[in-house]
Amino acid sequence: MQPQATNPQPPASPAPGQFDFMMKQQPKPPGRFGSLLSGIPRPAKIALAGLGALLVLVILYALFFGGKTTNVEQLIAVAARAQEIARVSVLAQTASQNADTKGLATTTSEVLVSQEQELKSYLKISGIRIDTKKLAAKLDKNTDAALTAAQQNNNYDQAYFNYLKTNLATYQNDLATASKGAGKKAQVILSAANVSVQTLLSAPQLK
Repeated sequence: MQPQATNPQPPASPAPGQFDFMMKQQPKPPGRFGSLLSGIPRPAKIALAGLGALLVLVILYALFFGGKTTNVEQLIAVAARAQEIARVSVLAQTASQNADTKGLATTTSEVLVSQEQELKSYLKISGIRIDTKKLAAKLDKNTDAALTAAQQNNNYDQAYFNYLKTNLATYQNDLATASKGAGKKAQVILSAANVSVQTLLSAPQLK
């Protein structure tokens, strides 16, 4: 006679809540910053958060607005003067028959055009749109008339020298005025321009 098989007993169910700790996320130990703030009252934490947000706003303001050029009109006036001196010097390259005068006029126009372009590039990078009317404000047709009359009287070269000496000196004053309210980068540009102008003024023809 075969022995009667015994029914296996089902495993005992775990007691309620026995393994709940495995299902729950264990609290993470506070980080270094958290441990520092753990003893600070809630109102103080809110105040610190507010100060942090304010600091971020100050930094953003400095980045986007702090570097703005504040002496725009003076810088445009400098560029306008450089443009006019360069224009007259280009005319002198054709009108004069003297090789030395042509050489001085060529050098002057190249230097002043370079300075004008550098200032315009600086203003453009600073987000400033230049009014073309302001840039042409120094245009003086009386200069053209005076130089034409001097050419007819065979005195063109000296008339151009007198014009150049007077207007380069005025240009230096414009550079000094603009430099007073300029940022560091603009001051570097203006200072280099002043050195170049001083070199032009040292030409024998302008002594």
